[in-house]
Amino acid sequence: MKEHYNKSFITTQSQQKIERTIDRFMTSKSKTASFLEFENSLHNSFLKKTTREAVYSCGSWLEFRQYNQTDKTKLHNANFCKQDKLCPACAMRRASKQVQKVHEYIKSNPDLLKKHWYYIVLPVQHTKEEDFATVYNRLRSGLDKIKKNLQKKRSGQKNKKSFFSKFEGVFYSIEITKSKNGWNIHANLMALTSTKINGIYKKGKTFVHDEIMQEWAKFTDNNSYIHSINEIDMSTDETLIKNLLEIFKYSLKFQDLSHEDLKEVYIKTYKKRLLGGFGSLYGIKVDTDMKEEELNEEYLEIIYRFNFKTRKYIHYSQKFFSSPVRRGGANGEEEKEKPRHNLIKKPRPKKHLKIEVLTKDGEIVQEYKKTNLRAFSDFELFKKTMSLPGTAPQGIGRGQSPKSP
Repeated sequence: MKEHYNKSFITTQSQQKIERTIDRFMTSKSKTASFLEFENSLHNSFLKKTTREAVYSCGSWLEFRQYNQTDKTKLHNANFCKQDKLCPACAMRRASKQVQKVHEYIKSNPDLLKKHWYYIVLPVQHTKEEDFATVYNRLRSGLDKIKKNLQKKRSGQKNKKSFFSKFEGVFYSIEITKSKNGWNIHANLMALTSTKINGIYKKGKTFVHDEIMQEWAKFTDNNSYIHSINEIDMSTDETLIKNLLEIFKYSLKFQDLSHEDLKEVYIKTYKKRLLGGFGSLYGIKVDTDMKEEELNEEYLEIIYRFNFKTRKYIHYSQKFFSSPVRRGGANGEEEKEKPRHNLIKKPRPKKHLKIEVLTKDGEIVQEYKKTNLRAFSDFELFKKTMSLPGTAPQGIGRGQSPKSP
């Protein structure tokens, strides 16, 4: 039974979802704070000042929207740092948005739904003694060879010797973990072809293909025979999204990496993509905006702020908005509805007041300027307070950009 509520109040269901999201951000902020403390203790800092500040303040305000008509509650926006190689919260957010974007792309192209899609996992063999760069470069070398084969096919060159040339396009993501056996790095591929791939058989608990086994070992120059291949059921959204979640899940398993490991991964993959597309899927932007799209319906805006002193989130404000978007603008475009209080123009108070200290005789003995807090909107005031000295950890502002390997 649907809960009856006042439009300006938060429902129980919405509150539970908000609390779960806040718990994830609390866990993320705890991890990033610990990592920044480690980074600050190093003699040679490897993070830029802007990067350090962005990671530190990530998630310091969260904007939720409770949509009353569709009964949905979403994290609409936040001050994301977008450093998904350092911040677990941004890694999860980016992964979910990538799944959403690829799913919409496939569903909007009927021809793609008629293709045969395969989920392929390609690990590389490694030893406990090998460092991250060695294992990572081995995987990248193999992926680059797959990319070249698909480029040849797209340009009309025949390459019957390569098994991977049977595919028309590939989405890929690189997943990085570490265990007692060393660095575990593998590629998740979502490949499409017009013809069904024959020769797939079950070996143990996974499905394999002899040609993939031989060619992947050749591409990695290290006898990396381990792999798996499964055809994706495109008939239902449920199975498609399930496979997309596996392929585009966040690249780093933060719980498996120490501060030193995370530092090594960040420096070696600085400005390098861990996901993308080959062949016919090349150029499709999988990277996406972290902000949620607006729904054309009324909503309750709920703002939470992070208190850096108590290390807790506090309910900052909530406000009801009706019909956020209305049709009929210029050239049929969507037009934002103007809030009623903005229709009446009022003189804006000065943001800085001139203060004069006078003697009993009326002589000026001191002049200074004072910030008039009433002149700032809540959001502007919030940004101002968050940038005050002392909100960042000790040593903030020191740092150099990491050097590419």
